[in-house]
Amino acid sequence: MNYKGALIVGILLEILLAGAAAAFYFLYYVHTPAYSMNALQKAVVSHNTEEFQKYVDLDAVLNKGANDLSKLIDADSPDKQMILDGSLVEKTKEDILYFVANEKWPKEENVSQVTAFQDKIGLRTMSMRKIEYVSKDPVIEADEGGEAAEGSESKAPETATVAVRIFEPNYGDSFVLKFKMRQTDDETWQIYDIINYAEFVDALVKQNDRDMKRYVDKVRTNLKNTEDKFAELKKKIPEINKDWIIEAEKIMKESCEGLDELKVPVGGKHLESLLAERKSIFYEMMDDYYTSLNHQEKVEDYKKHAEEQAKEDAAKAARGEKVKKRRAPNFEAQATKINGEVSASNKRWEENKAEIAKIIGPSEEVRARGVRAMRNNDDAAVRAANYPGADAEVGMDFSPVRAENLPEVSAIK
Repeated sequence: MNYKGALIVGILLEILLAGAAAAFYFLYYVHTPAYSMNALQKAVVSHNTEEFQKYVDLDAVLNKGANDLSKLIDADSPDKQMILDGSLVEKTKEDILYFVANEKWPKEENVSQVTAFQDKIGLRTMSMRKIEYVSKDPVIEADEGGEAAEGSESKAPETATVAVRIFEPNYGDSFVLKFKMRQTDDETWQIYDIINYAEFVDALVKQNDRDMKRYVDKVRTNLKNTEDKFAELKKKIPEINKDWIIEAEKIMKESCEGLDELKVPVGGKHLESLLAERKSIFYEMMDDYYTSLNHQEKVEDYKKHAEEQAKEDAAKAARGEKVKKRRAPNFEAQATKINGEVSASNKRWEENKAEIAKIIGPSEEVRARGVRAMRNNDDAAVRAANYPGADAEVGMDFSPVRAENLPEVSAIK
């Protein structure tokens, strides 16, 4: 073989060896934690939820996280129950998969307790800065009975640690979360735990709790002041009329403006949503009261007209003239319908107050009788309010907005 031929053979051998080395490295690399992390990132970028779940055991991560959270949350906290009953894990899994598929969190018209808690623990607000390192953990050998014996040695499942630097604005600094990975049967690597999650979330929840406490204190003060003003209004105008409604709406407007000025913390979105609902229900109640008062005025006008008409008919009869029979409007049915609407809006008001009270606590003085108390009174008006059409005594003289027939408007339960 001449020099030229030997050179060609040498080059071909180098190419073959390089290709073999590359193939060997690739076959090795695809079974490393680093490769799985890269594949995980690609799954997120391509919005592939199935591929994402191949590299993240969401059930294991979320259940372990919920267990960590249950140890940090007070037993009397309303958040505790949704951690224990699994609703937090179920909802969070759905939301994470939605985020992977759509690159945004699901938008909800009403902020639920679960989504508010997700914000509180940083789920929706944290962002990844970079992967600090990916490292396989030392292999721990184990044997039966604690002594090495030929043929009895076994290796514990291989694991790896991935350090990810995240940033959470309410935490005020970056934090390195340490994810644990394990090798699955098909030799890919899958995240199954966050070993220092409790440390991170404990610090974050404490900070968010401090912010939430300040917000709750301001909300409680606002609602207590509003309740006091409603109590004064009742002394000034004992029976609900149109003047009372005008003054009540002024009080509520002032309360809502004060609440709108407050800075809502991360964990306060559920309370903010309830306060917005409170405002909406209040004005629905005022509309129902107006409708009832207008109906009562209509009844009074009809009574006056009916009395005048009765006198005219009596005069005609005295003169021997034929008197036309007139059919009276069905005021009873109208009153029952209006009464049902008033009762329904009052019930929603009471339910909203109860939900707010779960977060901020009850007021020092509970002035509101409420719909529940109304149901204990055995009078015709109340029976009609709760059982429309059940009492024949409810006719055109009944007004569901008389003071004795309505719950007091109280800002908080």
